[in-house]
Amino acid sequence: MTSPLCRAASANALPSQDQISTSSKAKGTIKAEAKHRHPRGKGAAQAWPPLHSKKGPVYASRGKSAVHTQVAELQRKIQLLEGDRKAFYESSQWNIKKNQETINQLREQTRVLQLQLTDLLQGDEKVVQAVIREWKSEKPYLKNRTGQQALEHLDHQLSDKVKQLNALRHQVALRQKWLEELQLQHSLRELEIAEAQDGNSEVAKTLRNLENRLEKARMKAEEAEHITNVYLQLKAYLQEESLHLENRLDFMEAEVVKTKHELEELHVVNQEALNARDIAKNQLQYLEETVFRERKKRERYITECKKRAEEKKVQNERMERKQTQREHLLLQSDDTIQDSLRTKEEELQRRWSMYQMEVLFGKVKDATGVAETHAVVRRFLAQGDTFTQLETLKSENEQTLLRLKQEKQRLQRELENLKYSGEATLVSEQKLQSELQQRLKAEEQRQAEAQSQLERVTRALEILKEGLEHLASKLDRVTVTGLAPDEALPSISQDLRGGAAPQPQEARSSAVKELNPKADDYLVNLLGFVEEKLLKLQAQLESHNVPEMLRNIADREFYASLEGKLPTYNTRIALPLTSPKDKFFGQYDEEETEDEDNDVVTRAELKIRSQKLIESRSKRRKRSRRP
Repeated sequence: MTSPLCRAASANALPSQDQISTSSKAKGTIKAEAKHRHPRGKGAAQAWPPLHSKKGPVYASRGKSAVHTQVAELQRKIQLLEGDRKAFYESSQWNIKKNQETINQLREQTRVLQLQLTDLLQGDEKVVQAVIREWKSEKPYLKNRTGQQALEHLDHQLSDKVKQLNALRHQVALRQKWLEELQLQHSLRELEIAEAQDGNSEVAKTLRNLENRLEKARMKAEEAEHITNVYLQLKAYLQEESLHLENRLDFMEAEVVKTKHELEELHVVNQEALNARDIAKNQLQYLEETVFRERKKRERYITECKKRAEEKKVQNERMERKQTQREHLLLQSDDTIQDSLRTKEEELQRRWSMYQMEVLFGKVKDATGVAETHAVVRRFLAQGDTFTQLETLKSENEQTLLRLKQEKQRLQRELENLKYSGEATLVSEQKLQSELQQRLKAEEQRQAEAQSQLERVTRALEILKEGLEHLASKLDRVTVTGLAPDEALPSISQDLRGGAAPQPQEARSSAVKELNPKADDYLVNLLGFVEEKLLKLQAQLESHNVPEMLRNIADREFYASLEGKLPTYNTRIALPLTSPKDKFFGQYDEEETEDEDNDVVTRAELKIRSQKLIESRSKRRKRSRRP
């Protein structure tokens, strides 16, 4: 198994060998390149010195020695690490052995201590084991306890058992007393039954009849009480629902109105969005048309410029052709004069030079694409002018292209600005319009709230006015400066008990007649007048039983309302009065009991009456709440 240092040494050694091999390969390739680069001629000189000199093998040997030294150092380090590892292993083994001996010694000590502890606790365990052998049912409770705890537990259980025994004895005594009482009652009942069986038969029949009637009456009373409770609950529920019904209806109406307003606002916003969309579409179409027209204009302008350039090019070519023809004629005349003066040798030399020149001119023609030599000469002569002209045209075209690009960018920016600025202006105008509409809506809402508040106040004032007038009409019989409280109270109580509504009197108070309903202080004066009457009535009622009077009034109103809501076919028949003898001791047959049963109000009739009562109460509340 190799250590990490050995692996690092081998890894370092391999790259060094690779470096040596690569350096040798590089040397071979450089030598080959140097051989290929030698000139072929004998007298040719060497263009540059060789890349590597003869000192290459010395450097390679030095690299090998450095690698060997590194390997030796790494081996020494590995030997040192192995020695450290062996020393650490021996020391750890010695520590482990020493710790094991200490553990064994401590275990022996703990075993001795446990034996001593068991000897000390053996006395309590013996006592507990003896108790468990005598009472096996107490084993779970005495298993892990000391002797003292076991004795306390047994004493506690003994006291509980004694208490249970005393309680059972007391219950037995109570049951015996109750049994004696029951036996006494049983004996008395047997005597009564014997006397009833041995006595008069009419008395027994009367007793049985009375018992039957009592049982029937009890059952009917229970049924009537149950029905009354049910209908009272229905009445309370319907009254509570009637109290919250108008508020719920108002809330639902307000929600409907609110949703209608929101729907109208959404319709308006939708219409505004559609208008904005149409405007944006129109603007976009207009911009696209303008861009298309500008592009067509630019294309026409470019085509015209191209046509002009082609025409100028054709004109220049024509002028060049004419000029070359003229020069060709002049050169031909010069050649004829020179041919006549020169000798044959000069002619041969000239022909040789002309041949060389023709070869060169042929190459130039091939390069330039011109067919005639004179045109080539003219072209070379006019090359400077052409170059300058081309440079000027190039600069002009670059400037034109730059100008067109700038114009295109400017038009593009204008298009983008028109796109976004149009939308921005439209959005800003829409925002301003929405803000103004919100302000207008807020003002309208505030005006509506003020109007509704004014209507509520006026309605409340009208309700207050009607209530005060109604209260004043109810208190019309109470005079402020009339009878004394003791004399006026009996007449009021008699009227209330009689159930009749108070009739208007001719002799009213002069203060009511003097009040003008159209005056500004009418409500204040009427309120003061009613307050005086109420204070006087309160002073009159202080010496009487008010709860009893209110109960009588409520009963009278309830019965009056029930009688007023009865159907036409339901009539009351006065029953004949029965004598005490017939009532308690008379003989009743089954027909009489059925007639008596028909006098009791049935469930259907009670339902109809309660429904009519609830409807009349709800109608009264609605009439009083209407402005």
